[in-house]
Amino acid sequence: MYFANLCYNKNEVIVVRIIAGQNRGRKLKSVPGMKTRPTADRVKEAVFSSIDGLLYGCRFLDVFSGTGSISLEAVSRGAEEAVLLEKDADALKVIQENITACGQQQRCKLLRGDSLASLDALGRQNKQFDLIYVDPPYQSGLYEMVLQKIAAKELLASHGMILLECAKNASLSVENSIFFIYKEKVYGDTRIVYLKYKGNEEEIL
Repeated sequence: MYFANLCYNKNEVIVVRIIAGQNRGRKLKSVPGMKTRPTADRVKEAVFSSIDGLLYGCRFLDVFSGTGSISLEAVSRGAEEAVLLEKDADALKVIQENITACGQQQRCKLLRGDSLASLDALGRQNKQFDLIYVDPPYQSGLYEMVLQKIAAKELLASHGMILLECAKNASLSVENSIFFIYKEKVYGDTRIVYLKYKGNEEEIL
């Protein structure tokens, strides 16, 4: 993972919260130590403000869910459903506790296991999503693999969008992809990359 300017004690619990919507102000548990890297509140607020008009009634996929904070923010703001992918046992426990604390058991589905394998499983079920959030460990090298899997399994709806969180200077190539980079925003050491299907260049967020 990428930990620039982050100093976590192995027993430290990072406080994260729901920023807006039905569960506004709800504090969420996080995974102690360095297994996960919760998205900073200021980054999350900026990201969700940028897609606010797309959230109501959408189908949301959260790849590498960590604490579940991103999906819970989405359903709090009106997403119809969120599917969360995670394999770490400690993170899974925290995600389930956060879902229950927010009362969002009906709209959140947690899939346990390797995220790439879970993407395969969703493809076999012919699932599609309007918004897909991808936040793997920053130095994992999984970005292109995940994008390839999303493309191959047709998991993104025709006018949907992928939001990819990465380190500010991370290298990301989509030259041979069916997606194009719609826009990018940098917040400190974090970069958010917005991707859409090629052919949707005219659409305005």
